[in-house]
Amino acid sequence: MRWSFVLALCSILLLIRIGGVSQTSPDSDGDGLSDAQETILGTDPRNPDTDGDGLKDGEEYFKYFTDPLKPDSDGDGLKDKDDPHPTSLLYQDLSGVTTTTDSIWDTKTGREVHQKVEVKVGNVITINWIDRLNDDYTLREAQFNICYDFVDPSRKGFCADGSYKIDDAKKTADITLPLQSGEVFRGSTPWPGNAMTISDWVYHLYRKPLRVGEKFEFNAFYHEFLAYGEDPFFKITAEVTGIQKLPLDTRLGRTEVEVYAIRATYKHKTFNDSFFKTFLGPDPTLLAQAYFSTEKGVIVRYTAPFFRVNPSKSVGFSDFILVR
Repeated sequence: MRWSFVLALCSILLLIRIGGVSQTSPDSDGDGLSDAQETILGTDPRNPDTDGDGLKDGEEYFKYFTDPLKPDSDGDGLKDKDDPHPTSLLYQDLSGVTTTTDSIWDTKTGREVHQKVEVKVGNVITINWIDRLNDDYTLREAQFNICYDFVDPSRKGFCADGSYKIDDAKKTADITLPLQSGEVFRGSTPWPGNAMTISDWVYHLYRKPLRVGEKFEFNAFYHEFLAYGEDPFFKITAEVTGIQKLPLDTRLGRTEVEVYAIRATYKHKTFNDSFFKTFLGPDPTLLAQAYFSTEKGVIVRYTAPFFRVNPSKSVGFSDFILVR
């Protein structure tokens, strides 16, 4: 009798699983989150819309990826329900080197990508970046502030502003780029149409109605190549390769998100530097991957290539996954 009671109690506790995603405890307000899950998130188990933004708490957390405690998750002045791009999302590089916080704002002057980046590689680099986009999400202007905090006590840290000023009529871009050396590069480059920064190809596809087999082509600009005399443009072809389930760790435990898998191929006609020719070959091709939730088109995971021309030559990828 005693053992039957203990086993029954253990079964109940196991089903509740305070940190788990499964909803086996009551959902008093019917918002898609169990009462136990709401305790973890800090939402009100008696109110289906804790922040009063017009979206149920469960929808916000699992579908829209917005904050059920903030009526305006990305801080752009629009309530989440009325915002075509309501999310403000934190991504962590799996190597632990870089974190980014990304959001898209629809302002009176157009669409903007707001991104805060922190890179810890001994030295700490922080970047506050705003991309102003055309209607098709290609770049029309960028403004950013970069701060360098050096480990070497003999090197004084500093902050400086940079920008891309694009003239679509002349098909040119004026670039201002603060370098780690403390110098500021200023230059101009031809600007082809359908162009964006090298890590922004994922936003070109954000919230588009995707179809398996569909392909997108665009140009990607990498400013450090320009600063050191290299051809700054890549050709990118992105293809929707399929639909799959992607595991995602959250505060409520592990869940699976249905996603479109997208593969991007980067092509660069040549690298003048002998290191890159040796590492990548005379006609280098790089592959990157991204995963968009099928229901709301939210970026769940993506890779971005990185290059260092000076002072330490290197090439590789950062693999970013959404933190919930």
